[in-house]
Amino acid sequence: MGSRDKLLKVFTRKQLYIYFITNLLINAVIPYFGFEDRHAVSLFHGAHSMARFLIPMSVFVPFGITFDILKKCITFSEKNGLTPLLPEGYARLPFMLKLAGVNALATGGLVLGLMWIVYISMPAGYRFEGSWLALISGGIAGGLAILFTWLPLYVVKKLPSA
Repeated sequence: MGSRDKLLKVFTRKQLYIYFITNLLINAVIPYFGFEDRHAVSLFHGAHSMARFLIPMSVFVPFGITFDILKKCITFSEKNGLTPLLPEGYARLPFMLKLAGVNALATGGLVLGLMWIVYISMPAGYRFEGSWLALISGGIAGGLAILFTWLPLYVVKKLPSA
């Protein structure tokens, strides 16, 4: 493992802890206090449904983390005189926006699809316990933070001559 890879790994691990902890806490606490009746939370119906929290989170967390980690790692590589993270000729901003957009749309679609499957599988009028849904939301956000901290760097490593 080269010097660049070792430094980036340490830097990325530090960012991973920051992303994981903040997303876990924020995306568990906000839904918990956002539910009007924590003992009767619906997935899609009502003003205080789970979809109101989970779908935007499943789009914005992957987009934000992918874009931010790429930006921070590129800046870190340049400031420390390491070999460039992206190959010559790659336009940074369009690449970062495209990768972040693909990650966000794919994750948002997957979460929406899974929520729809759960919704049609449940009896009509079924309600969930809001405390558990808030914990699940935080867990999903933490998992997404971990995945989208490492995935963009994995994609960058697979680029030709990166």
